[in-house]
Amino acid sequence: MASTIADRTDLFRKKLLGKTGKISEKALEMHLGLYAIQVRRANELLPALQGKELPGDDRIAGSLFRANRLDFSYCLSSAKSHELYFATLGGAGGEPQGILRTWIDRDFGSLDRFLRDLRTTALASDSWAWTCLDHASGRLFNLLGDPRGAVPFWGGTPLLAIDMEDHAFLLDFNLDRAAYLDSLLGQIDWEVVASALPLL
Repeated sequence: MASTIADRTDLFRKKLLGKTGKISEKALEMHLGLYAIQVRRANELLPALQGKELPGDDRIAGSLFRANRLDFSYCLSSAKSHELYFATLGGAGGEPQGILRTWIDRDFGSLDRFLRDLRTTALASDSWAWTCLDHASGRLFNLLGDPRGAVPFWGGTPLLAIDMEDHAFLLDFNLDRAAYLDSLLGQIDWEVVASALPLL
């Protein structure tokens, strides 16, 4: 059962170089490097998780299997959040259009309210903030991800991811998380965000 998790570093580099506003090329390269490490680590762990005999019930706690599975889960979920983060950067900003805008207005009252809610959610996080479509209710929600690696969108579709860990902003913005966030929100590719909407 040989398989690998694709590393999309080169794709994101081509898409984003020169298009990230106040996020410098140096910071982007560092961030892409961290993403690539997570993908590589997840791929290194796959053989150990797929090819080994599972421990008995009495040997799971403290086992190498548990450590590897926990490491793999973190690396994969972090890599997927980073892929969404990079995919939605590099846009011209502006305002979302079409069905995405309709749903934002419906669920938040206005675009301004949605952006303020998303910004506040991100500033409250030490890890991730996401905009997700919940399939059960059909509503958009801004969700906060703490602790690291939490992925709270089961039964939904993540549309937008914002990395709020230190590596995302320290190099260019020092400790000014608000300035980082304002820069980031000014370059969202709303067409990419809208393309993640399922056909309901």
